[in-house]
Amino acid sequence: MRLGFRHTAFQAVCTVLVLCFALGLLERADTVQPVFGEDSVRVPILMYHSILKDSARQGKYVISPAVLAADLDALQAKGYTAITVSNLLAYVQDGADLPEKPVMITFDDGYYNNYIYAYPLLKQRGMKAVVSIIGSQTALFTDNGEENAYWSHLRLDRLREMQDVFEVQNHSWNLHEYGERRGCLRRRGEDEMRYETLLREDTEQTQTLITDAGLPAPTCYTYPFGACSKESETLLKSMGFRCTLGCEERVNTVTRNPDCLFELGRFNRPAGQSTESFLHRALGED
Repeated sequence: MRLGFRHTAFQAVCTVLVLCFALGLLERADTVQPVFGEDSVRVPILMYHSILKDSARQGKYVISPAVLAADLDALQAKGYTAITVSNLLAYVQDGADLPEKPVMITFDDGYYNNYIYAYPLLKQRGMKAVVSIIGSQTALFTDNGEENAYWSHLRLDRLREMQDVFEVQNHSWNLHEYGERRGCLRRRGEDEMRYETLLREDTEQTQTLITDAGLPAPTCYTYPFGACSKESETLLKSMGFRCTLGCEERVNTVTRNPDCLFELGRFNRPAGQSTESFLHRALGED
């Protein structure tokens, strides 16, 4: 009897210890869960350029106002909410919430026709967007005052006027060229220090143009032609940029890790493709 009692007591103690250990593991799992199971949000980014009514000009980088309007209406019908880079930064760095179905609408180069057509279409629908300007072109047309839907770029006064809809970002000062250098990439054989100086000075020139106009300092660099490298990413990060936009066509997964905001993918919007077909591809919908 004494041996049986001791054996039963020993089993009971073991059972209690196992239960305590299991509860401890569960509590610890609750504690470390965020490390292994980060919050994440799918964020498709759409890339537009020039908007013109002239059908003869429409192509890979030019669409009509009617096509843009159809895209915007379809996005809203599908339940998407347009966000900006600032919204992404608030989510990643500050723990803020994002809409259930976020989408970012971007316009590259900063054409004046974005003011004529995209601005009112977005404003009428209460939607936000991002415009990435080529600094030298904005400076040129700010100085000469010219406004033409076919070739001119947004003046600084127009950018200030559009702040209720458009967030302004940096698309280089004068590196939007495809010749000896592809965008802002380092040329073969180019001295490393000389390259870093060139990219830094070019980028800072557009930053200064924008902030001197009373606009918020850009936090995102939009790569000309989507051409980027480890060198350019390292330098831009050192300059304080928290986000870069590329041209690789993929839907982004945004987490609480700040590194996820670099080299974000985007889908270019060409003419000649239906809204249904384009959004099906760009939103990653099955």
